[in-house]
Amino acid sequence: MKKRILSLLMAGTMMLGMAGVQAAAEEPEKLVVAFRVFGTAPADLLDVEEKLNEITREKIGAEVELLVIPSGSYKQQTTLMLSGDEKLDVMGATSTVVTPAVASEQLKPLGDLIDEYGQGIKEVLGDELLKCGEFEGELYCIPIKCDAVQGMGGFILRKDICDKYGIDPASIDTYEKMGEAFATVHEKEPNMTVLAPYSPGYSPLQFNRAWDKLGDEFGVLGDYGQSLVVENLFESQAYKDYLNIFRDWYQKGYFSADVTNATEAGASLMKAGNLFAYTQAGKPGIEIQEGNSAGYEVYYCQVGGSLKTTQDTWQWTIPENCDNPEKAMEFLNLLYTDPDVINLMAYGIEGTHYVKNEDGTIGYPDGVDSMNSGYNLGSMVWSFGNEFNSYVWEGNDPDVWEQTDEWNQTGYTSKAFGFRFYNVPVANEIAAVQNVYDQYRMALECGVVDPEETLAEMNEQLYAAGLQTIMDEKQSQLDAWCEANGVE
Repeated sequence: MKKRILSLLMAGTMMLGMAGVQAAAEEPEKLVVAFRVFGTAPADLLDVEEKLNEITREKIGAEVELLVIPSGSYKQQTTLMLSGDEKLDVMGATSTVVTPAVASEQLKPLGDLIDEYGQGIKEVLGDELLKCGEFEGELYCIPIKCDAVQGMGGFILRKDICDKYGIDPASIDTYEKMGEAFATVHEKEPNMTVLAPYSPGYSPLQFNRAWDKLGDEFGVLGDYGQSLVVENLFESQAYKDYLNIFRDWYQKGYFSADVTNATEAGASLMKAGNLFAYTQAGKPGIEIQEGNSAGYEVYYCQVGGSLKTTQDTWQWTIPENCDNPEKAMEFLNLLYTDPDVINLMAYGIEGTHYVKNEDGTIGYPDGVDSMNSGYNLGSMVWSFGNEFNSYVWEGNDPDVWEQTDEWNQTGYTSKAFGFRFYNVPVANEIAAVQNVYDQYRMALECGVVDPEETLAEMNEQLYAAGLQTIMDEKQSQLDAWCEANGVE
């Protein structure tokens, strides 16, 4: 009898031990997912995170921690995380982060992972777009599917100010006419800041380009990327024209005196009530998108051409710090294929942060607006994988995604679309040239300093730091890519 009791006790202990092991094995994988916002972290972020985890626990056996980083510090913070041992499993990024991270082997290659765990992504993007995530033939990042064409020379204007002073945005199609509108506002509203860049840390050049910057602007393709000759941007007539325009605007007082040190995005400054305009790239639905961010009804006007380049796409990556890249790829596959996931990350919780309308669009619930919503990422919907799976915000045409698909076929497509510059052979020169450019960039491109006195000085230092070596390497890689892809 005693032996039987002992056997039962031992069996029970073993069963409890096995149950413990099983429970441990079923513990959801933790994934840290980093992305940027143009503002501060939403108050209801943890509520949205938990709703998201209800989906991810069931579908992929993982829980997600949303790491929201302000745009102005995103590059610096993610670069530090990549170079350290901090947990980071999925990361959104631009080429300014991705290119050096690839060179430093801080990102995992994704080819095998996407073949096994990301088939949905491959179906959504197709071969042409997916190739934009390749370096030297190896996939390291997954481009988003969104408005791939950017309207250059674009400006967001407060509608109430335009209406008050008879400014017709539809008639503004040159920088000269834009300057005339700014002059009117500056005269009528002398205490209002007239113009700000789109985001802190970036000059207005961000969305005022007539060239393909080929990733880093140290050797570009002019004429909206229709040239295949790599040239020095900072000696080009297009760049000089840009500097002269914005120098004139700064001298006339349209920018704030501390524009080079701004810590808030243009939309945030407008929401605070004392900004008339900020720079932004155009696309279908841009006025509703930016109005939600800026807290005012806005107009959009564009004085440049529209352009599609490889480097203008946001992309998702899996850092080398990731312990379970298979699970990270499963999450990314959800991001690109599951409408519930992208709508949670983009808009928050239904009934709390948005409600559905009869026409299929969504809007704020009663009593909620862009100023008091606990989860308002404004214009960030495009960055979450597959924009075409997201809801349409009210005020837009319900078929805005069909319009966006058509928009993506317009404007200039750079002849180098799909080409990525692999900068490892000139990494030292890149670092040295970047250091020089950073010393001049904001002051020069915001019009704070005189280009006549400063531009030649910057060019001299850029060449001394190795600019020509970078351009020669870039031209060599581009020529090889063109030959391989039949581009002339």
